[in-house]
This record gives sequence, structure tokens and C-alpha cells, in this order.
Amino acid sequence: MQESHPENRYEREEYLEQDEEEREAAGRRKSLVALLVMAVLVLAGIVLIGRLREVSAVQDCLMTRATNCNDLVRPPIPAGGAPSTTR
Repeated sequence: MQESHPENRYEREEYLEQDEEEREAAGRRKSLVALLVMAVLVLAGIVLIGRLREVSAVQDCLMTRATNCNDLVRPPIPAGGAPSTTR
């Protein structure tokens, strides 16, 4: 049986060396992963900003000593997962 391994050191290094296509594919893969990470971070930032705005509105209402601040707060979701329809 003949082995598919190169015989001398030069052939072995050439066999293991990446060609241009493999390098470009690896670069594109890294760029795509970086883009996905950035997209997740941007979405998390947008969600965080929205939540902070809600909390800030409630705090502003409470600091004015208003009695109707409950309108700014969403009702909690029960443990079963479905929102309650009774009030």
C-alpha cells in the first residue's frame, strides 16, 4: 500500500501550507463571526436602553410623588408564562 504522505520535508510543508482560497475563506469566516458578535451587542444595547428608559420614567414619576405611577409599569407575567387577562 502506498501512503499519501509527502516524502521529504519540502513537500510536507507545501502540503500543510494554506493556499490563497483557504486563507480568504478563513478571513471571511472571521469577519462574519465578528459581524454577528457586533450585531448581538448592538441589539443588547438597544434592549438595555429601552429598559433603562422605562425605569427612568417610573423613577421620575415617583420623585414627583404622583399617585398614578402604576400606569407606567407593565403587569408581571405569571409563572405559567401566559399573561393574566383578569384585572
